Amino acid sequence: MDGAQKKFEAAGANIVLIGQSTPRHAARFRSRQGIGLTVLADEERESYKAAGAKIATMSELIGPRVAAKGLLTSLKTGRAQTRTIGHPAQLGGAMVIAPDGTVVWSHMSDDAGDNAPPEEILEAVRSAAS
Repeated sequence: MDGAQKKFEAAGANIVLIGQSTPRHAARFRSRQGIGLTVLADEERESYKAAGAKIATMSELIGPRVAAKGLLTSLKTGRAQTRTIGHPAQLGGAMVIAPDGTVVWSHMSDDAGDNAPPEEILEAVRSAAS
């Protein structure tokens, strides 16, 4: 997502990551990953609950398809999963939220390898802006 930041900004969007951590952990994650995005901390996972993000089953975390996708993503991006902070089975998602707070697009992960492609999110941003 960090690599697509300029495209999102050109479309009028601000990217904000929300992690299930403390502010200190969020700052360390941002620094360690070398990303220039805003990272917020939600230790109680209230935003995850409000968004409808689910808690994964064991197969949704480490099933063969999920493991293979994770390995391919790591090889492609050069980034790997680091130590888990917070609930280890908490899945995330992506949302496009209008300035008035309306959710105009949402993708909640079905398993640990189910992430919306940045291009799909960017298209939702562009559609919302028009």
